[in-house]
Amino acid sequence: MSLIRFCLLVPFLAPTLALTADFQKDIQPILEKNCYECHSVKTGKKKAGFVFDDLKTFKMDIADNDVAQIRPGKPAESHFLEIMVNDGKNHMPPDGQLSTGDIKKITEWISEGANFDKNAPKLAPTAVKKSLPPIMSWTNMDGKTIKAGFVRLDGENVVLRMPLNASEVSYPLAKLSEASQKLARDCAAP
Repeated sequence: MSLIRFCLLVPFLAPTLALTADFQKDIQPILEKNCYECHSVKTGKKKAGFVFDDLKTFKMDIADNDVAQIRPGKPAESHFLEIMVNDGKNHMPPDGQLSTGDIKKITEWISEGANFDKNAPKLAPTAVKKSLPPIMSWTNMDGKTIKAGFVRLDGENVVLRMPLNASEVSYPLAKLSEASQKLARDCAAP
């Protein structure tokens, strides 16, 4: 799925939160189909240390801190979702693309608290200024593309979150293409 399609999808996710995503019914089949080949106890592969069919191990990657792969209630800050929607080098699954529906279900599951138990309390949707994709494409005046997440506008600079190490980088708006300058202003608008 392209980032543009993801940008269009994200605003529609909040109203669908009442539908609730069930891990066993909705998420586990997606992971089994797309991820278990490289990330499961059953196959004996734990690439990058991730295992999705051992829930005790998988749960260790879910927490509300900067090193967790999944941040409950915060899909835009969850690296797990970021690598599924980006179109860069570290995209997962490596030889395919999740459907829009699968991305929507995973986003809902994370938004609701990333619980494995369908009876666990769901997180209440938090009031956010705007839901943005974790990775966006920014083009500078030289025509080079920068893949990063939007953090904020800071004077005449846009602060971007780099995908590999989550560091924040301040980049002059004037060095971005006209379209990327507009994107930055749109992202900052309420």
